Amino acid sequence: MAKVVGVFSDEKVDHLVDSDQLDKGGRRKLARFLEEIEMAIFTANREIIHKAIPGLDRDSFVRFAIVVAEARASYAKIALELARKAHAPEEEDLVRLRDARIVYDELMHAFDATHRLIKRGYTNIA
Repeated sequence: MAKVVGVFSDEKVDHLVDSDQLDKGGRRKLARFLEEIEMAIFTANREIIHKAIPGLDRDSFVRFAIVVAEARASYAKIALELARKAHAPEEEDLVRLRDARIVYDELMHAFDATHRLIKRGYTNIA
């Protein structure tokens, strides 16, 4: 049975290999394989994202950021309006607040995903 050696973090296992792969040749093969996989993933993401979002450019990304900011402002505005009332919020007020939060959360998640794909070089925007 192979002895397992790895570098561990709190979240996941990094660089988990068995003792047979610890020699210099094995490490080179593993590094080359991982590099090939990373390149294949990069290429797939780039091709798919270019097809799905052909018009992604600086202006469209900035417009997206503005939409997220408007949703954030709307959510905060509703919450502050409810906080000014002298009584607990009515059900309809809570529904309005929840709906604003859902819009903001979804837009923020989409914005973060778009920002990440730009940072990873899956578009020509960078």
